[in-house]
Amino acid sequence: MRDVRKEAAEGLAWIYRHPSLRPLALSTHGWFLCSAITGAILTPYVLRTVGLDAFGLGLILSVGGVGGLLGSLVASRLGARFGAGRVVIVCRALTGLSWALVALSGRHWDGWLLLGAGQMLLGLSMGAENANEMGYWQAITPDRLQGRMNATRRSINRGMLVVGAPAGGALAAAIGYRPMLWVAAGGFLIVAVSLACSPFRHATVDADQTG
Repeated sequence: MRDVRKEAAEGLAWIYRHPSLRPLALSTHGWFLCSAITGAILTPYVLRTVGLDAFGLGLILSVGGVGGLLGSLVASRLGARFGAGRVVIVCRALTGLSWALVALSGRHWDGWLLLGAGQMLLGLSMGAENANEMGYWQAITPDRLQGRMNATRRSINRGMLVVGAPAGGALAAAIGYRPMLWVAAGGFLIVAVSLACSPFRHATVDADQTG
């Protein structure tokens, strides 16, 4: 009979004892926390502060989708040239910049352009990052731990959403949508800097697969 708790403990031990996976996991937890905050307040910010209607919101979100597609198309080439670690770190920094652009947007056409640019940059960064991050997780983890590694880290990531979304909404109601976006943008940059200071910055999928 399978011991689920033992398997979960093995997955957690593999992640948090590994010199490059541990900082990547912690950084990703922080990324999900910040993402939950922005996800909770983007719609009311666009509708109430920026002044777009539902159709405008849909267009802005579609711009982010286009960016995600473009980023995913170049993800493998970026990883092969610069290494998965560097690509992920730069993309997380760009995610912070994208939300800074969103926070700078306003009720005029130039503000809407900033909003669109922020969403495009967000999509590009996420599209380019995801394949490199996931490729590294898969390449460096032994086959027998793949399921345990994925299940445990994803559960914690989703837990960050449960915490971040209501907290972000409550804080935004207290201090305002725009200031909360600046807080989230700063959080994304902290996530990127902390990862850049770790051994993960040297991560390359090919090296770890052959090593």
